[in-house]
Amino acid sequence: MAESGGTGTVGGRYALVERIGSGAMGVVWRARDELLDREVAVKRLRWPDLTADEVEVARARAMREARNAARLQHPDAISVFDVVVEDDRPWLVMEYLPSRSLAGLLAERGRLSPDEAARIGGRVAAALAAAHAAGIVHRDVKPSNVLIGHDGTVKLTDFGISRAAGDGTLTDSGMITGTPAYLAPEVARGEQPDQASDVFSLGATLYAVTEGQSPHGVSDNSFGLLYRAAAGLIEPPTRSGALTGVLNRLLASDPAERPSAAEAVELLADLEPEVTPDRAVEDEPGRSEPEPESGDVGGTKRKRWLAPVVAAVVLLVVAGAVAVAALQPWTTREAAPTTTSLGLTASDAAELVRRHYEALPEDTAAAYANLAVPFQRPFEEYQAFWGQYDDVRVEGIVVVEVSPARYAVRVDVNFTHGGVASHGRYELGVWPDGGRLQIFSSQQLE
Repeated sequence: MAESGGTGTVGGRYALVERIGSGAMGVVWRARDELLDREVAVKRLRWPDLTADEVEVARARAMREARNAARLQHPDAISVFDVVVEDDRPWLVMEYLPSRSLAGLLAERGRLSPDEAARIGGRVAAALAAAHAAGIVHRDVKPSNVLIGHDGTVKLTDFGISRAAGDGTLTDSGMITGTPAYLAPEVARGEQPDQASDVFSLGATLYAVTEGQSPHGVSDNSFGLLYRAAAGLIEPPTRSGALTGVLNRLLASDPAERPSAAEAVELLADLEPEVTPDRAVEDEPGRSEPEPESGDVGGTKRKRWLAPVVAAVVLLVVAGAVAVAALQPWTTREAAPTTTSLGLTASDAAELVRRHYEALPEDTAAAYANLAVPFQRPFEEYQAFWGQYDDVRVEGIVVVEVSPARYAVRVDVNFTHGGVASHGRYELGVWPDGGRLQIFSSQQLE
């Protein structure tokens, strides 16, 4: 690849525009995807000092981790679009979000309010819940990996990249080279990161947001921090207000005592003040939170952006889209009744998904209306993405009820682009909002 001052092309397709960041794991450029005519972020992974054999292992691991990360499609996670091997190392092609990191925001403001921390933490927890449901462990949750968009959007980035770059556990290279400030005790002691350690790192990140420092204390000596992390020594929070109890649960020394990421979503949602339409516009220009559900939880109404928990209790198979009875489309957004009185069935969820893909690629406006507000990107981007396809067809739909009136819908989709056919299997999170079913999440299964 020709490169001079941040210019050049990667993979014969991604034209580098400007360098926008760098860190221990790589250098990131803003680039343009010349095939799809859209902005992307391109990260070139850098290796620590490795032998030739170790580089080969790291390269294979990076490819595997990138493929795993690409399976996750969630509104609170930066999407991985592609991985290209060039200059004998992988380049990750990701969603570009005009943003700054939470670490940068904290460097500027010192710390944030418990309410704002709960809002940010809820989004990060939702991304982790979706990742964990897909069998993906992040391994490196920390403020520098949380992006805050210019419109208030929160997205978690760099799924699995710490391990891909050989930057992680004691068993990889004989020493820990990650950031001790956010490590779970068991990881600091050399155990492999898992879902529970992701939750601890989420808690450590939120602790830093409200307390202005690591839960392990402040020290220039990384070995001292590592010792405190391994021992599970936590400075009691003093500035976190109503968030204190949740932090103590997330930062439990025993992994078995920590909530899951999906439970953390609900715990953090309970702490958020109710969002009115006026406040939503003020806090996040161009976006508004969906209306809260009926029913108080701990004195606070839960928000509808909660990530789906994919733990099936009832499995209903719909043989194909044709077998689903045609239903009248919903055209109004009435106030939502309680979930038990909605009367929305698995067939309704299947019908929504069938109609959604049936509208594409011609009627993107109709398909866009099926997406819940937190899952929507700017309509122009959505329209440009689907405009590249000649045809979209659904082969079959499988519906899993995860809780009353909430469904995980698996669907096989055939795409035609430039006369070339391709296939994908996806799982969509579908549940009620405003009295009708909408799509809240999507992840590719294969």
